[in-house]
Amino acid sequence: MVDNKVVVNIFGEEYPITGVTDPSHISRVAEYVDSKMKEAAQASSVQARDKVAILAAMSMASELLERSDLVDLVGQDANSTLDRILTDLNDALADDPPRS
Repeated sequence: MVDNKVVVNIFGEEYPITGVTDPSHISRVAEYVDSKMKEAAQASSVQARDKVAILAAMSMASELLERSDLVDLVGQDANSTLDRILTDLNDALADDPPRS
């Protein structure tokens, strides 16, 4: 694997980031973090970088958990639907006499 180094700007500071993912992905992640930190700073009176970072992290964690819960719910619905289809199929096959 090749390490990719990208210099990103987050909340007014430059950070050299090295990763194995595509540099454009690293930049996209940094832009997202930067936007969340700016949102957190605007939404509160907090301006200290570390506290803004914590607020942004809490916001991103909340989004992640909401999406995870949604994925779980969709998965449960899909499993329920598949179970119902399999039951209906088994019932239909049991009602159909074998052909010779």
